[in-house]
Amino acid sequence: MNHFKKIIVFMCINVFLIAQTGFIDIITTNDIHGMVGEQSATFMNPQYPPNILGGSAMHNYIKKIEEDTDLLILDAGNFFQGHPLGIADSGKFMIDWYNSIGYDAIVPGRYDFILGSKNLNHLIESSNFPFLAANLNCNNCELNSKNLLPFIIKEIKGIRVGIIGIVSSSLKDWVLAENLKGIEIDFEVDALKKWIPIVKETGADLIVILTSSGVPWDREIIYDKFIDRLKNDINWSPNDTSLNAVEMAYFAEGADIIISGGVSKGYPLPFYDPNSHVYTFQNYGNGTEFGHFRMKFDQLTKSFIGYESAVKGRISQTTLEDDFTFDKEIKDIIDSNVNDALSSVYTGNINWNKKNNNQCGKSFKSKINDWDVPSFNTNDIEIITWNCEFFPAAWDQTINTLSELILDIDADIYAFQEIRYVGWFSRLMELLPNYDFIISQQSSFMDQAIVYRKDMFDFVRQVEPFADNDYNFAGRPPLRGDFIYQCGDQKMELSVINLHSKCCDSGLQRRKNAAQMLHQYVSKEIDDGFSNFIILGDWNDDLRDLPGEHSFDSFLNDERFYFVNLEIINDPKQVTYPKEPYVSFLDHILTTNELLDNSKYYVQTLPIPDYLGGYEVYEELVSDHLPVMLRFSPK
Repeated sequence: MNHFKKIIVFMCINVFLIAQTGFIDIITTNDIHGMVGEQSATFMNPQYPPNILGGSAMHNYIKKIEEDTDLLILDAGNFFQGHPLGIADSGKFMIDWYNSIGYDAIVPGRYDFILGSKNLNHLIESSNFPFLAANLNCNNCELNSKNLLPFIIKEIKGIRVGIIGIVSSSLKDWVLAENLKGIEIDFEVDALKKWIPIVKETGADLIVILTSSGVPWDREIIYDKFIDRLKNDINWSPNDTSLNAVEMAYFAEGADIIISGGVSKGYPLPFYDPNSHVYTFQNYGNGTEFGHFRMKFDQLTKSFIGYESAVKGRISQTTLEDDFTFDKEIKDIIDSNVNDALSSVYTGNINWNKKNNNQCGKSFKSKINDWDVPSFNTNDIEIITWNCEFFPAAWDQTINTLSELILDIDADIYAFQEIRYVGWFSRLMELLPNYDFIISQQSSFMDQAIVYRKDMFDFVRQVEPFADNDYNFAGRPPLRGDFIYQCGDQKMELSVINLHSKCCDSGLQRRKNAAQMLHQYVSKEIDDGFSNFIILGDWNDDLRDLPGEHSFDSFLNDERFYFVNLEIINDPKQVTYPKEPYVSFLDHILTTNELLDNSKYYVQTLPIPDYLGGYEVYEELVSDHLPVMLRFSPK
């Protein structure tokens, strides 16, 4: 064959091969958390943040692509909690927005249960697309919608794409027990082994796993540790363990790609598993990004042969104002609803006309008696701030120890920070029969909780200001609880604001900004006529720090406020973080002078390690921070 003929044959072969390759465009989102409005990207540049257009730009982008090709549009959970827009109407607006986009499926994430299974079921009923959860088993639970399915098969370009939903099996660690009644979750490995063959037998050519199990930060490091454990730990089985998305991928033989959510960390390229040959995709969350890539398939064999990026060599795109245009009609709708949601947070009236049962609070003895801890209860009000590091630090041991401490100390209100696993907080509360609680609904991680005597305080409302702009609060907006206290003839309206500020020296400017924002918020409330505030928590600054090296100035320079623990910060026995070499006083209680004016009060760091056999035992079982208590008489 001469050289010219070889060229012709080569060109024909390539044309034939190209003709056999098909593409399916896939749009993905995850962890939107109700953030479809415009936002300033302070995480990119705190001083000069670029503008992110959000949902209106994504809507415009998708509608233009749909003019030329069919799309597969998928979401990996946590779609409405996190911004007032998403939670003000319990997620209804977000479902309307998803319907307008034309999503094909969503898998529920742990935050989608934040208002309970009944609310999630209503949202599922309102959607024009199915929610997928193959490993969720309902035993007389409230998730009974026929729109909740294990999988779907969608035909695009002659290819039958099977989409299986896998909910994180660690759901019970993350979600309040009352929100998961009657629900059981199968482990990821069992779910994959069961459902991939079923979907193939049903006729799927390609298989997509849609999961809320999450691709972790440092995915390569986590994966290597997982493989090492898989090979070397003979006492461990992955079959009865909750796995993240890259760990799941190892066992996903027969599937082609995984679309993941559950962690707001995004990656510009997917993770490839050398065992299963599955690609795992995840975008950044909070409405900043969406993914767009093309799944490649062989038209003859209808088999998966890889993927390619839609633009710029990335699987994800940030809707920056410089790069995108928005749909004006959609933008106006989003803006209007954002304004309404923010109004409900910042200008909503408080209904103080609650009926109190006029009791002064009952004390209960703990059924657990491992420690000899004295009562600090008196006829006054005791309120405690307590950072319970990575709660629960020692799992069941923490639950038993902390429940005994709470009942023995016998305070009236506890403000906890750093609640890592909300599901375990339910277990704690089961052991506290005379207390009720509220817990963060808008936080990104490490929630705050307020525990209060339910026959001494009437709960009025829960508000989380700055959930719409929580960068300076490190993704943990303050938790405000409004209560009516009544004991005999004494009655008082009280607002408790629980704060957990950004940690460490690198967060100083954010702590300063957060304190200024909070000062302005509370000042407006005072100007409007309400002044009974207690602001407490882990401020991550020491009142002994030099000027300019702390975040307290806006409150210290306002004579309407007073840090009650100023009176004990120079006592080395009362530091709240006694761990060398960072011994410091980080946990503070701030009140309005109006609340404590002419009343007697007492403040103390509680020496709990003394009752538990030392700080090392206390740190192992409870926390590295010590609790601080304020005792005061109602005016």
